[in-house]
Amino acid sequence: MSDFFRPKDFKDFDEAPAPVQLPDGSYEPVLTREDLRICSRRMLLMDTASYSYATQNAPCCAFAAYYALRKIYGNDEDAFNAAILNQLDCVFNATPPVSGLLLGAGLAMEDKGHLAGMQAENDLKIGLMGPLSGVGDVLIWILPMTILGSIAGYMAMQGNPVGILLWVAVWAAILVWRLQNYVQGYNAGAKVITGMADRISVLTDAASILGLTVVGSLIYSAITIYTPVTFAFGDVSLPLQTGVLDQIFPNLLAVLVAALAYRLIKRGVKLNWIILGIIVACWVCAAFGILGVPPAA
Repeated sequence: MSDFFRPKDFKDFDEAPAPVQLPDGSYEPVLTREDLRICSRRMLLMDTASYSYATQNAPCCAFAAYYALRKIYGNDEDAFNAAILNQLDCVFNATPPVSGLLLGAGLAMEDKGHLAGMQAENDLKIGLMGPLSGVGDVLIWILPMTILGSIAGYMAMQGNPVGILLWVAVWAAILVWRLQNYVQGYNAGAKVITGMADRISVLTDAASILGLTVVGSLIYSAITIYTPVTFAFGDVSLPLQTGVLDQIFPNLLAVLVAALAYRLIKRGVKLNWIILGIIVACWVCAAFGILGVPPAA
């Protein structure tokens, strides 16, 4: 592969140096600006081209971080294998132009803590990918596309090419910035780790709580399971959904399904099988009238 996407000084496991562990149990950081720029280029190359329904953009993250992780773990092949599998298994889905900020910060944690920093890295990615995407969508996808695109279209109708040239210039600037955002994210993550060296456990716990909060809110807001089953007693009917389940716990079925999926994952069941099982179960339940579409409000 071209040196544009691969470090010139790349070494195989039998040639790479051993990681240097410091007295406090952390490791000497080894990533350079060029290593991080290569991560940005590789992420830009793949972007969402390699997408997994189980872990979304995780394959792209693993591809982007491959050589950085090889350098972090040096000659420790087992640790590298654990790290690359962690990249593949951690769900990630953020607006592509800003994703490098978060992924770069995660690499800073792993560069310093190695395998001990992976959980904090995962919690950081899961907890912040939603809020960061909200900012990225507005400032990058929506505003330039709508405002500058409208101006460019209007000026083009008048025979003036300046608008489209401005639109292209803005996207070129965003592209240049994207090629640097792993560096920016890494620097931010390194500053946090350095500034909170004596409180890193607090940071880890906070990231974990944030990640769990985001996942919990997604279960309530993004998963809708409705049953039209109604119990009839003479002239009285009692809808199972609104009359029983929603009175106990709104969106209870979604929570139960999420808990079941989580338990299956912990037992080692592959995510693709879980997804397929949910699809088949929905088909069967819909055919027998157990599940349905909620009525319009």
